[in-house]
Amino acid sequence: MSNSGEAAAVTDEQEPRRRCLGANQNGEPCGVGPELVLDDGYCFSHSPRPGRAEKQSAAGTLGAIKAAARRRKGLDPDKLGALETAADAMRITALLTLALATGELPAAAGRAALVGLQAWLQARDQDEMERRIAELEARERRP
Repeated sequence: MSNSGEAAAVTDEQEPRRRCLGANQNGEPCGVGPELVLDDGYCFSHSPRPGRAEKQSAAGTLGAIKAAARRRKGLDPDKLGALETAADAMRITALLTLALATGELPAAAGRAALVGLQAWLQARDQDEMERRIAELEARERRP
């Protein structure tokens, strides 16, 4: 006769590993860890419970937003430097172009920055032209 201590001595190796009943897109069994398997036998992504699809979609959207935010934080203002001259605008344009080409900066943010630079250059040119015209007019008025 065996004692009750021997009957309860079941090791983790003897218990079957809890696996998700779902399959990946390529047909292979889901590979999540046993701690992620829900009571219905599926992981969060594969669970067929009603209402789960909306939660899965929201979780996927939130995950994508967080991942994109980690990947693309924008450019460091110290790296950009001051914008006071046309040479500064050219330098910043070069930095923006490289950041866009390498994926360091999202396309929409890069386009907005380049449009802002273009507007700054136009305003600078307009200001310079108005200053020169005012100087010429002042010279013509002198006897």
